[in-house]
Amino acid sequence: MPADVVSVAKAPLTGGRTGAAVVRLDALFRDGVERSYVQKTLPRDTWRDAAMESTPGAEVALFESGATRDLPEPLAPTMFAVDRGEDGAYRMWMHDVSAGIRPRGAFTDADERTLVEGVARLHAAYWDSPRLAELPLATMAGTTRIFAEPLVALAGGPAAVATSPAWVRSFLDEFAPMGVYLPRFLELLGPDDADFFLHFVVERGWLRLLDDAPMTLVHGDLRRANISFGDDGTLRLIDWEFAARGPGATDLAWHWFLHFWAYPGDDRLPEEHDPLLDVYVAAVEAALGRAIDRPLFDRTWDVAWLRALSQLGYCLADPAVGDDVDSATIEAVRGRCTRAIARARRALDAHV
Repeated sequence: MPADVVSVAKAPLTGGRTGAAVVRLDALFRDGVERSYVQKTLPRDTWRDAAMESTPGAEVALFESGATRDLPEPLAPTMFAVDRGEDGAYRMWMHDVSAGIRPRGAFTDADERTLVEGVARLHAAYWDSPRLAELPLATMAGTTRIFAEPLVALAGGPAAVATSPAWVRSFLDEFAPMGVYLPRFLELLGPDDADFFLHFVVERGWLRLLDDAPMTLVHGDLRRANISFGDDGTLRLIDWEFAARGPGATDLAWHWFLHFWAYPGDDRLPEEHDPLLDVYVAAVEAALGRAIDRPLFDRTWDVAWLRALSQLGYCLADPAVGDDVDSATIEAVRGRCTRAIARARRALDAHV
């Protein structure tokens, strides 16, 4: 902390998905100004690193590389210091930008456009760039595996979980929602669609189609809680622990699935948001100063959506979990699950 800090109050932050120890620091300065910061601590070796086959402490290494500090506007950095302790743990210090995180269902169309244009500029900055090889990034296979393999083990029952790799068991211990939502999701699908879903999660050969697209730096987890909008027009992306080398469409598909399929903010169909893809492509092309291969992008988008479904499909069942859910909600969720599987079948038929 700066020398003119008079006092610091600490409070643990809970409720997030990350297994890191996260603390809020409320600092009082000598001139009476109060500022809040966040300290995040990760052990040196985590099951995430083993699952994704990524660099230990990759989020710290990405900061040290400059990638999460040298960001194109309107993106602005959040992390401002890192440290490796004698215990081998990684510590990160960030500005507290929680005031700019929208509540669930509160994203506006303007917010979505700001996000899509900002992410497009991030992607354009690394679009097929040699600099990607210098960054400590996970692979598409690794970041897909970290969700897909626990899902497959869980669907196989207690014996499959017990004999799965240690990192899979750690995932399921830490990320309880999968254990709650997946059985309900498979039940809503029915036997045929459930078998289809599990088959394409297990047989992920379709992931290779992503290799044909231009690679870039993807954030990897563009969910609501990791996106902060500043009053000054800035956009801040939090928690880069799933940052990877991959097509930009994978960032969009992850966000689309959570915000428009699993947790929509209104009654619009998910496909009604697809015009935002044109906004993204236009912003990428403006930043690059040239056109991109739109047919290749559209194919990559379909495969990226498949990838998001393989990782997050069970989230569709969330509104239909519980004893007090009315029949209308259950049928609405069932319909959304069925449409998601139908879209997956079309994508596989078209591209695989």
